Amino acid sequence: MPYYKFKHNDVYVNTLKTYPAVKFLIYSGSAYYNNASNMSGAFTDPVRLTDAGNISLYELNVDRDYVPGSQRLIGPSGPDGTTTPDKGLIYGFVTKNGSRIGFRSTTKAAFNKMNYGDVMFSNYPLTSSISKELYFSSTKRVNAAPVPGKGYVSHLRALKNTIDNKSYIDPNFTYAGSSSVRGQWTRDLDNVEVGLVGIPTIFYGSQIKPGSIDLKYYYTGSLIARAQDTNRDGVLYETYRTGPALTSHTRSAPIGLALYGQGFLILTASYNLGYASNQDAYYRDSADKLVTDNAKWTYFAQPVSGHGADWMAGIDRTIVWAPNSAFTMEMSGTNTTQTLTMFATAPKAELNQSSNPTFRSYTSISSSTVGAKTYMESRQVLIKNVVSSSYNDPTGSFEKTTYISKVGIYDDERNLIGIAKLATPVRKTVSRDFTIKIKTDI
Repeated sequence: MPYYKFKHNDVYVNTLKTYPAVKFLIYSGSAYYNNASNMSGAFTDPVRLTDAGNISLYELNVDRDYVPGSQRLIGPSGPDGTTTPDKGLIYGFVTKNGSRIGFRSTTKAAFNKMNYGDVMFSNYPLTSSISKELYFSSTKRVNAAPVPGKGYVSHLRALKNTIDNKSYIDPNFTYAGSSSVRGQWTRDLDNVEVGLVGIPTIFYGSQIKPGSIDLKYYYTGSLIARAQDTNRDGVLYETYRTGPALTSHTRSAPIGLALYGQGFLILTASYNLGYASNQDAYYRDSADKLVTDNAKWTYFAQPVSGHGADWMAGIDRTIVWAPNSAFTMEMSGTNTTQTLTMFATAPKAELNQSSNPTFRSYTSISSSTVGAKTYMESRQVLIKNVVSSSYNDPTGSFEKTTYISKVGIYDDERNLIGIAKLATPVRKTVSRDFTIKIKTDI
């Protein structure tokens, strides 16, 4: 078998940067990712055991039915007589032993209470989707509880340093301050109404592509407002609004900020959009009473919030689905992939021999002689002539011909590390040379 060493210019490593499209439709308490719908399977509904707005890690437990109280067991009994149940779903489990390996979600105290041989479980599918948090001006961003470890810092307040560190890009990037650039305003994110939309990194990769964010606000099927990052600097501006303005707020004013690297949209525009009749039930108050309000940018994606006005205080009240409102959020992610490109050359006058039996022409004199101590093949075995002719019976002038169907890639020690297969074998003659381009992600 002939080996050929790649030359210096035959191997290239490139970085491929792609911008996959991401679109969310938010309506009636659900989010739909890239126009996907909830499909029913033969055993489960939905088939992936999660909504169409979620990504399922590893796509495990697709169309698998959960069987509560199943008597099927996995493995032998532990020291306390317990076994691992098989309920029809794939799940992870770890047995406590001397290695002290456990799940990160298991606390140290809970781990120490277990006996050796006890089994710890995890659940699949693990899913991820967008989230929405609504902060009113009265919602506490920080609560320093008198009991150590019982306080909290809101997700919005945790982004304070990140927002302030981007002030060199645009004066609008400030957690608390004022600016006379692109519209006069004075605001402190601790004291104003804010909508915070979180986008997990699994949807966009390393960062959201600057300038790709496009937010659309619909009421009863009609577009009433639109916001985009027109300057590609992370400041979101209102680019469209229908109907008479209910306030003196000017169009093309900033309505929020986009943190591309962290995957957050901070919506600060709390003025009314469109007509006075554009009202919907967006949340419940602390008395669990429905609150109907005009459409606002801070209510964007509110149907997936699931929180009421006092959720930061530990009271979780599921909101109404805002049946009259719908939202779309479009953007592009950023993914970088290393690619390895190799050029394998089959030179002229080489690679025209083959060990394939079909390479030879078998006749009555092609047989071999076998004895007690001898194996001898006939020296008159001919190479099969596959050159075509214009006539039915005779063939054309003889020419050595082979067909290249695979290219093997070897390391320095001649260990086969990869095989590239051609879709159609390439005809190789003595007078021809070929260069085969091989490309793979690394």
